[in-house]
Amino acid sequence: MAYVALGASITWSSPAVSSIEKDNSTLVGTEIVLTAAEKDMTGSLMYLGSLFGAWIGGWVVSKIGRRLSLQLLGLPFIAGWIISGLASNTALLLTGRLVHGISSGCLTIAGYAYIVELSDTNIRGMMATLPTLGIVMGNLYTVAIGYTLPWHYLCFVSAIPAIVFTIASFFLPESPSYLVIKGQHEKAISLLKSLRGDYTNIEAEVTKLECMNSSSSSGWKGLMSKETLRRIAVVITTFFLSQMCGNFVMMIYTARILENTGAPMDPDAITAIAGVLRVAGTLAAVFLLDRLGRRYCLLISHVINAFCMIILGIYVHMAEAAAPDDGIFSKLSWLPMVCVMTSLFFCDIGVHPIPFIISSEYFSTNIRAQASSVCFSVGTIIIFGVLQLYSPMLTLLTQPGLYWLYGCTSVIGVVFALFVIIETKGMSVG
Repeated sequence: MAYVALGASITWSSPAVSSIEKDNSTLVGTEIVLTAAEKDMTGSLMYLGSLFGAWIGGWVVSKIGRRLSLQLLGLPFIAGWIISGLASNTALLLTGRLVHGISSGCLTIAGYAYIVELSDTNIRGMMATLPTLGIVMGNLYTVAIGYTLPWHYLCFVSAIPAIVFTIASFFLPESPSYLVIKGQHEKAISLLKSLRGDYTNIEAEVTKLECMNSSSSSGWKGLMSKETLRRIAVVITTFFLSQMCGNFVMMIYTARILENTGAPMDPDAITAIAGVLRVAGTLAAVFLLDRLGRRYCLLISHVINAFCMIILGIYVHMAEAAAPDDGIFSKLSWLPMVCVMTSLFFCDIGVHPIPFIISSEYFSTNIRAQASSVCFSVGTIIIFGVLQLYSPMLTLLTQPGLYWLYGCTSVIGVVFALFVIIETKGMSVG
């Protein structure tokens, strides 16, 4: 429910901006007029805020624990919706969006750490994919309701998942790993027995957790070890390759890209189909991550994406060079849509979720929050940069050149996944 709340806040700006353009009156009797830059900021402030949220989350999660951090996170999400829904001017509207961004950054750190530490090793991949599924469901929730409700009422309806989560969070247990490193062994053993069952060697699991977190350096100081720095570099490179292969560009600019390639479909229909395929791809990841492992899901995802992007580039290049009376490309106008939709489906199996999953799995409990905040912050900067540079890169490289760049990046991603990614399937991560 927390990630449904996050997904709802991400896509709010799309229907809300359209609603404001039709009727910009507020609930307090004023009017809001958004400039082009301010329209962009309704989306980009989420990513700016998440940078600060990631660093705040890294500190808070390590200090007060995973459970309490999650409980408190529902409040700023709700506050953000109230600020935006009752906004009398643009500044207040954008302030609400910034609050959502900070909350989303904190949630990413707290949520993934909690899931990785709570789950048994043989289902950890499945459980760690559920945040992505929650985000996609939140996306669809807001978009579906947003085309029937005015923007200010949409704020209050979008707050419902955050309210439900805040109430439900009081029934969550604390992370057993966090209890162990805080010396609360009896509580950890009791909790693990209720989670793992009576036939699991709980004492052995607790002993292993203690050994994996016995380093004298913890928190921010613990990030300075050679092995930890190497793992941070691997995660950041995974984020970079996952974004430079066109993942977020295809996901966010779906209709825009297909319109440029001449696909003969309505943009709203394209967006709906893309949303359904993202749900399907995420569900596939739920069942594949613990069977194939992180490395091979990432590898397969990059292979398919490379193939789709290279074919898409070839099609656009040949279509642009074709004679006006050449009818063969009008018969193949379905090809760009197939390439983009196939790419979106397979990216949600590996390219999209795995950087977030390994940013928690690669580090032990005593440094997990801090290391994850570093990885997620850099990953967010990369996402923001790739989205902002889409138009300049399109002008510089042309459409086919940009798609070939995405395809070549995925080829590098295949090699990286095969030889560098550390497999964590079925392994204890401390």
